[in-house]
Amino acid sequence: MRILAISTLFPTPNMPNHGVFVYNRLNAMANEGAEVVVINPLPWSPAHALFKKYQGIKGTPQYRSSGALDIYHPRYFSLPGMMKDLESVTAKRTVLKLANSLKAKYGAFDRIDVHWTYPDLPAALELAKKWGVPCSLTLRGMEAFYQNEADNREATIASALKQVDHVISLSKQMAEHAEQIAGTGERTDIIRNGVNTELFRYIPIEVAREKLNLPPDRTILLGVGSLIQRKGFHHVVEALCRLTDMYPDKNFHYHILGSTGLEGNFESELRKLVNNLGLTDRVHFEGSIPNGDLPYWYNAADLFCLSSFGEGSPNVLTEALSCGCPAVASNVGSVMDIMTSEDDLGTVIENQENIPDKDAGDNWAEAISETVVLSDREKRAATMGKYTWQWCARKALASIKSIGER
Repeated sequence: MRILAISTLFPTPNMPNHGVFVYNRLNAMANEGAEVVVINPLPWSPAHALFKKYQGIKGTPQYRSSGALDIYHPRYFSLPGMMKDLESVTAKRTVLKLANSLKAKYGAFDRIDVHWTYPDLPAALELAKKWGVPCSLTLRGMEAFYQNEADNREATIASALKQVDHVISLSKQMAEHAEQIAGTGERTDIIRNGVNTELFRYIPIEVAREKLNLPPDRTILLGVGSLIQRKGFHHVVEALCRLTDMYPDKNFHYHILGSTGLEGNFESELRKLVNNLGLTDRVHFEGSIPNGDLPYWYNAADLFCLSSFGEGSPNVLTEALSCGCPAVASNVGSVMDIMTSEDDLGTVIENQENIPDKDAGDNWAEAISETVVLSDREKRAATMGKYTWQWCARKALASIKSIGER
């Protein structure tokens, strides 16, 4: 089966963690026997050069190969933060032009596989109609619905969802919303992300801490993600304030791995909160960490905290669990499915997005104190070892191949 994958959410050499989960599934699908060619359209205009967060786009090659994938990075006209409705036109023009040349190079494609909604899906649907092939879409987060945006993207996506042949949703929550707005239920399969269990594996905690030069007497809480408000790091900071008062002998510390991203910058607000609460010696901003070093951090931590207000299938959670680290996680996206897939993985806490910060801190402190005592890290890592990217790819391929058989 020859698949043309289209996704604006995809890593580049200068942004290697941006949508890396899309790369991981597609590469695993290729390793399962599918021929996969990727179009990763990148927004660009002279205005982009004025913003530091877009600097990585300019140097991205038009073509590269990585793993088992051929990857193309064409540019489409876009203005940062403005006229988003225009992008469905400019991206469509760019994608269709390149796709036709790829068809001439590789031969006819059997499926079009889309991994973000806008501006990807309108272009993919027109291409699928032109070629007469099925189009599938993977829903990767509630943000993909563009709810309550001050433009036409929400309506555009709702309309496009009614036309798509097949949907893979990373969570029941997204599947239910898509059914509500577009009647996609009979065309939908729920398949969460996999994890690289060769990389994210158990390492004794003392070995990991020695590698990272972390003191053995700390109780380490870990958060991983872009420094944006919806990651909820500020709620764990509030919890840390309570925990240091309640359990002074535990020596709680909170390490945050991540930097500012394309969605914004919440770092200054976080640092201000840390300073106001007198926690500057207990909250550590570690910056962006290479993927190869993350397993040491997961294994060095006593507890992983996923405090997000919204996720699809959070890779950082499955990575932590695959290393044996127990977790407290917000009930967003596929979190409940992940946390109940095996015994003794940790605690699920209700989404605290609409809870006052101090109350949310109390709730997090309670959940952390109950969960940080969990042991059997090596056993936990072993039980999570079966949820690989190949496991995910096999399920996704079977789902995509079934289009038209329902």
